[in-house]
Amino acid sequence: MEKNQFINRRKEHRLPYFDKIIYTDGKKNLTAHAINLSRGGLFLTTLDSLPIDTTGYLAFMLSSHPRSICIRARVAHVVYDRQRSEVECGMGLQFVEPTQAQLNLLSLHMLNDQSNYLALKEILKDEKPNALAVKQLKMKLPGLQHYDLLGLRYRVNRICTLFESQDVSNSSTAA
Repeated sequence: MEKNQFINRRKEHRLPYFDKIIYTDGKKNLTAHAINLSRGGLFLTTLDSLPIDTTGYLAFMLSSHPRSICIRARVAHVVYDRQRSEVECGMGLQFVEPTQAQLNLLSLHMLNDQSNYLALKEILKDEKPNALAVKQLKMKLPGLQHYDLLGLRYRVNRICTLFESQDVSNSSTAA
């Protein structure tokens, strides 16, 4: 399968998400960092992946919710690239039958992050953006902490292209 076909199969866009996740299939427990999240799943960085179609449970936190969330998930794909260090190794985990309450929490989290990214994009349009406003939004988007202004502008604009493509696809289906 070509890379573009795989990416186009995704029903939801993924946003950066940096937190520890616990995954268990009942036999093996794995604690690792996730690097992105969508309403449909997440990507877990690990060099010790489980076999595709392994089903288990994920436990993780969302910044918009005070308690951990436990969702059934299956290993949908595994990435192990020995050639390129810029490619993260790990597992794509697909949520299996999430409850409506879980989907609502994920949606709220995604909408909050989207709003924060779009607000930060507007602030960064200024040649000399308000440092306090940038700092406050970076606190809400922890994956951006280590970027300088140049890197931050690129990363925020890159992430915001996800929202633009959503708007384009919504308008093209309406036509």
